[in-house]
Amino acid sequence: MKVSEDTVSMFLGLAVVVVVIGLMVNFVQRGKGNISVPGVSSPTEGLASNAEESAEKTGFYKVVSGDSLWKIAEKKLGDGEKWVELAKINDLKNPGIIFSGQELKLPEVKQVENKGGEYVVVKGDYLWKIALNEYGDGFGWTKIWEANRAMIRNPDLIEVGMRLAIPR
Repeated sequence: MKVSEDTVSMFLGLAVVVVVIGLMVNFVQRGKGNISVPGVSSPTEGLASNAEESAEKTGFYKVVSGDSLWKIAEKKLGDGEKWVELAKINDLKNPGIIFSGQELKLPEVKQVENKGGEYVVVKGDYLWKIALNEYGDGFGWTKIWEANRAMIRNPDLIEVGMRLAIPR
């Protein structure tokens, strides 16, 4: 008995479909289980609210699902760029890997209050440094530049003695 090529192709296609469906069912069922995280005893422990955590331990942050060092630095330190500082003080060998429930030590955040006003440029100043001192965030240099555009044509070139307006 000779089997046609069409019949063989049909059965092979059917077998592939059955295997793919079986793999999908297996994948979905595996996702229903709990994942054990070292240091976390219950499935919801790692998902506690940050308000509760801050009441428990000041200066620490408990990692929750979906966190990254950048997100934590933005949320707790006000600047995502400070993820490097977080990695250093927590001695993280691979900063790309953090776990739910992991406690991270937070660096001290110095509060800078900007009252606005005027700033006189001294030797060694540049807009980033001035913004860091005035706002606590170097990215605020753009606000200073915008407020002083008539005087500063190139933000990389500021002169000693310039009187810069510092917006709130």
